[in-house]
Amino acid sequence: MSSKDAIEAKLVGTFPGRFIGAMPVRQFLNFLPEADGRPAMPNVVSPEELLTVLPKFTTNFDLVNTSGCPDPSVVVGGYEFQPTMGLYKGESTRNGVTDMSAMEAWIIIKPSVQQDPFIDPPPNEDFTAPIPCPEEDLLPYWDTKRDTYPRFESTDKRSISTRAHMVACTNAFFATQFRRFGFSILLCGSWARFVYWDHSGAVVSRQFRYTSNFNLLAEFLWRLNRASPGNRGVDVSVVPVSLPESQDSVVRELLGVGSSDPLYGYIVPADTTLPNSKDSKDQPSSTHHFYVGTRPASKQCSLLEQRTRSFHVWDLTQKRTVFFKETWRLHSRSTRTESEVYRELHTRRIPNIPTFEHGGDMSALGTKTITHLFGKAWWCCTPNHKAHLPLVQHRIILSGVERNLSTFKTPMEFLTVFKDALTAHNEAYERGGLLHRNISMENIGITSEGRGLLMSWECCSSKSHEELLAIQMGTLPFISGALLDQRSENKHHVLADDLESFLHVMVYTIVRYLPSTMNTEHRNTLLQIFDEEYVIDKEGRAIGGSRKRKWLDDPERHVLRKFPAPPDIAMLLRQLCDLFPIRYNFTMQVIERHTYDTRFKTPSDLLASHQEMMRYVGFSVLSDDGCSDMDICDF
Repeated sequence: MSSKDAIEAKLVGTFPGRFIGAMPVRQFLNFLPEADGRPAMPNVVSPEELLTVLPKFTTNFDLVNTSGCPDPSVVVGGYEFQPTMGLYKGESTRNGVTDMSAMEAWIIIKPSVQQDPFIDPPPNEDFTAPIPCPEEDLLPYWDTKRDTYPRFESTDKRSISTRAHMVACTNAFFATQFRRFGFSILLCGSWARFVYWDHSGAVVSRQFRYTSNFNLLAEFLWRLNRASPGNRGVDVSVVPVSLPESQDSVVRELLGVGSSDPLYGYIVPADTTLPNSKDSKDQPSSTHHFYVGTRPASKQCSLLEQRTRSFHVWDLTQKRTVFFKETWRLHSRSTRTESEVYRELHTRRIPNIPTFEHGGDMSALGTKTITHLFGKAWWCCTPNHKAHLPLVQHRIILSGVERNLSTFKTPMEFLTVFKDALTAHNEAYERGGLLHRNISMENIGITSEGRGLLMSWECCSSKSHEELLAIQMGTLPFISGALLDQRSENKHHVLADDLESFLHVMVYTIVRYLPSTMNTEHRNTLLQIFDEEYVIDKEGRAIGGSRKRKWLDDPERHVLRKFPAPPDIAMLLRQLCDLFPIRYNFTMQVIERHTYDTRFKTPSDLLASHQEMMRYVGFSVLSDDGCSDMDICDF
């Protein structure tokens, strides 16, 4: 497999089973409201003629050829995946010819129908025309034929390449914009498809020959052209703002924003769970609050991983900086919102967590995914299509968060912050019965006093909730090797998985951010433990983690010999690593089973509670060998 083939296979693998099709074309048009005044239909007999007539139906947009101008956000593994054509608002500001952060929609053009990434089922009706009979009259036909259909996603090499191109553009589109959903057009030879994207998947229309029926393509473009920003998928709860000159420079300095960077206003729900809440003047409280901040830096990751954004914003009312967090959370009766979890943690007086100000779901503004609704539609031809839970946008405001773990100033501060986060995890588990399930470097914060905070509780669940514990959660570089192991029969998330994630966070952060005499080759070798590539199985679970399992099977051989850490940290790493071989070393597992004695704790027992890890970390914080309080800049 060539390098580009591998990149394309990886891109396609990040969007497993999420393409739902083939939706009748006229039904797809209903994603956009009807619009009057469409120009007369021209005759289009070739793809070349198409490009000359499209501007008639996109009068509110600039239709730009972007095929030869890559945007960094669509360069993956050194290969360019920019769209062929981009649609921009006429008055929009953009950086370069291709700017995914400013695009309203995009078109990918392939020369041959053989490059179509999807396979439609055999038509029993003219799917480009209105449905001639009730859906239930078609159900017997579809039910009897469903098992004989090929996969909707073609496995042909050319098809995979096109699908990877689509996914790369979509990843960049959502990563660089504030979007609830979006649209794209795919042209393969004389055939076209429409695609609707949201944070949980994509709905694909049936293909149609636009050279013989241009009406459908013209109607879609005209509706898109006349649609409001909200109907095009723009998140209208985020708006550009300008501050008075007297405030602008101060706010920008506090937020670390450049003078030329745009500022945005963010709407966050009030604490609506409190009935008839009132403000300090005994007036009914507002249902939403408004904050000012910059656009967060985009990360190059798959659409399905783009579920969380967090950064500091300015509180216009109280004149202070606070921490803003947005999550696309699973919308299910069996899951609690992060707002609810924070309220419970505060009620139980769990230490070392941020102060929850307010927040809630943004469902009042329609910020909920809908692709799951079509998984059981009569026209859905994907065999064994697995229904996915919908996602709903959730925003909260926290205070007390100054920076994240990667910005620790001294080894002693690092150990203190780590201990505080572990303490919060222990208290929430023992007194609240909650398992965090997303321990990562980004989810451990530091206060202005240099103390630690355990944040991001959106993935947590009760330690006895078997159904939720079976759903894979977490940040891939820090998920335990056991949960990523394809061979594991029981993939329920347990305490030992979170404790192992704490260890991965410690090793990764120290290796990457603590200055040392380690050469670049050895440092990269260690970091590769966490940068391993993963595949997504048919259940939507990430599979991989072999380097984590190999390291923890014998940590002395892989990590500790190569890393020249300060003595107190080196000893702590050895102690913590020695807790985990029982999870991956078959010989140790056999010995434990055959020498079990109730009078003594087994290695497995030590991972069934926080006690041992807390003891080691606590002792390291209390110790002082003369280097732990040195600023890392002095190393």
